[in-house]
Amino acid sequence: MAICFCNRAAAHQALGQIADAIADCSVAIALDGSYAKAISRRATLLEMVRDYEQASCDLKRLIAVLETQSNERDKQSDSPNGSKGVKESRQARQRLLSVEDQAKKGTPLDVYLILGIKSADTATDIKKAYHKAALRHHPDKAGQLLARNEVGDDGQVWKEISQEVYKDADKLFKMIGEAYAVLSDPAKRSEYDLEEDIRKACKLNNRGGTSRRSSDAYGFGRPCDGYKSPSDRNSNRRNGRDHWKTYGHSYSRW
Repeated sequence: MAICFCNRAAAHQALGQIADAIADCSVAIALDGSYAKAISRRATLLEMVRDYEQASCDLKRLIAVLETQSNERDKQSDSPNGSKGVKESRQARQRLLSVEDQAKKGTPLDVYLILGIKSADTATDIKKAYHKAALRHHPDKAGQLLARNEVGDDGQVWKEISQEVYKDADKLFKMIGEAYAVLSDPAKRSEYDLEEDIRKACKLNNRGGTSRRSSDAYGFGRPCDGYKSPSDRNSNRRNGRDHWKTYGHSYSRW
């Protein structure tokens, strides 16, 4: 079943339905916590929406899974050959270094990608996209996905899986809400678009460069670092996103 959800996540990803893809990966991981492909895919999706802190948590988890699987293969083999596992682990570590570097820049979420819309879409389009995503990914609905299996000998196992799916959906739901909070407010959206244009220009013209700190009303920080949501002015976003810290099994986040 985990494979089916992971494959469907790939299809959603190809269609640009990133929130749907993240949700399916989360279900796959809840069903099989050692499913490396699902963990890797969710890390990629989180990178796409620029949630680098959570992507790094998934990559750390991926590294642990790959190393465990490699060690198990070596124990079962008379002539250990962990070249594949070593290569995959090395690639994951390289990805982690890159993602951690991005996380330090404080780049904001890609709020348009989260809602599956374009920057040229109207306020009506944004509202429709939000309501569709919020309805589909409401944690109560996600928690019911596997609830019918909570009977019989394996009832407790399915209950735990359902609880994890619920928690993951709650975090995704809040991400969707955060995106809508920016795009539904004309002033915040305008500020976001401006900072996004500056960020893209800096990336093209001065990769890795620095610039003087901007002095806008929200205190967004350096233009080349891109937009930071209005909540940053009070909590630097960390306090506001403490709800992300319970994701996964071994790691505190996704």
